[in-house]
Amino acid sequence: MKILIFIDHMESGGAARVTSILCRGLAQKGHEIVLAYDSNRPMAYACGEMTRTVNTHVDRYGKSHVAGIVRIGRKIRRYRTVIRETQPDIILGVEPEPYLQALLASIGSGIPVVAVDHTSYRRKQHWFTDWIRWHAYRWADKVSIVSHTDEKILGNRLPNKTVIYNPLSFDICRTETRREKMILCVGRKDAWNIKGFDRMMKIWDSIRSQYPEWELVFAGIEEKEPAPQVRFLGQVSDMKSLYQKTAIFVMPSRIEGFPMSLLEAASQGCACLCYALGGVTEEILTNDQSGFIVPDNDEVSFTERLSVLIENEEERKRLSLTAREQIQCISEERFIQTWEQLCHQLK
Repeated sequence: MKILIFIDHMESGGAARVTSILCRGLAQKGHEIVLAYDSNRPMAYACGEMTRTVNTHVDRYGKSHVAGIVRIGRKIRRYRTVIRETQPDIILGVEPEPYLQALLASIGSGIPVVAVDHTSYRRKQHWFTDWIRWHAYRWADKVSIVSHTDEKILGNRLPNKTVIYNPLSFDICRTETRREKMILCVGRKDAWNIKGFDRMMKIWDSIRSQYPEWELVFAGIEEKEPAPQVRFLGQVSDMKSLYQKTAIFVMPSRIEGFPMSLLEAASQGCACLCYALGGVTEEILTNDQSGFIVPDNDEVSFTERLSVLIENEEERKRLSLTAREQIQCISEERFIQTWEQLCHQLK
């Protein structure tokens, strides 16, 4: 089967990362994968030698709304050219704008189009993006969303929706490793507030003097203003090793679609602490059994639970062991199988 995947870029973000896993997995299953994206921007996630890539970059001439509309029209024409030259069996549009552009470009082709969404429906975005997600997705042959929490939010909207969890791409760590007195946050600098790093700094500042041997570490963020017992690692090439030497992973996010960092941290034996996020995190871990999950925005409870984890190594070990058993079902193999079955159904 030939599958054409449109995405804006592969430079950063969870959508790009999951797309790279999907490309490699489907190609290894023998499918012909064509990834169409703006290759003028750097590719952060390798898609494998078996994935063919096509550049969809289109220049924007000017900053006006008219220039933006003209660029969208040129992008749709570019997409249409790619579709005509590729002749795919299935088209995947990753994220709202590439989906809509692919849908319009494919008019008259008879090729099924799948909308692949990676953002929580609790998050309010630009009005046009929200309109695509809440309304234009109904024109897709299928809509992939990342959680049953979003499924409940949508209710009867988008009857063509299906839940496909983001995959765990790491092998689960089965050995006990030496853990440093490190509290780890993972994310991008441009998502500082969405990831709740501002309130994590506030929480840590309120208790750090009680735990002078511990430090708060941020991965994925370059050095900001120095702060006591806080370290910024910048981009980390080997996250698996970092997780394996981390004692506590914290996710103070305000919104998440399906948090891969939480899944990965749990898989490598970190004791995990997070907010409920409307129920998303409870689809990965069970409160008090495989992690600590506190009510959204309850900074007092978050602080108290963090102190419990810092002070109690046995509690950290208990949560760590249970989490690794619980998340075994969220595997990369199952993720690829689900997508393969969906594509065959549509074809």
